[in-house]
Amino acid sequence: MTKHLPIDPNEMELRAGSGQMLNDKKKGLYWHIIFQGQHVGKVYIDYFKNEVLGRHPAIEIFINQNFQGRRIGRHAYAMACEMSNLKKVYMHARKSNAASIKSAYEAGFRILEDPSFKQVVMVWTKAPKHKI
Repeated sequence: MTKHLPIDPNEMELRAGSGQMLNDKKKGLYWHIIFQGQHVGKVYIDYFKNEVLGRHPAIEIFINQNFQGRRIGRHAYAMACEMSNLKKVYMHARKSNAASIKSAYEAGFRILEDPSFKQVVMVWTKAPKHKI
């Protein structure tokens, strides 16, 4: 298998889409991931509820198989979180999904430790704006 080269994030963009599968059609956000003019995946932030976190925004990302392994995920995670204007965004992943966990970590997500979590739960927190 040939290793793919990482992409130049300047050649990638997120384009807003309708996100027809969103749970919360008013607050949920959906983007197409575009790389060099080609649709290569999708990312969305939707609202979910669980006993530990309550109702919270959580991000999900899907990269077309031919484009996996090129660091598109980490850039899409970071871009979507920034574009959302939310203070916190959560990510849930199976413990076996090492690629998503690594991508999220490199996009600024950090693991939340709680013995009741059945999956890996991570959180991205918007950096505070510094006053000059």
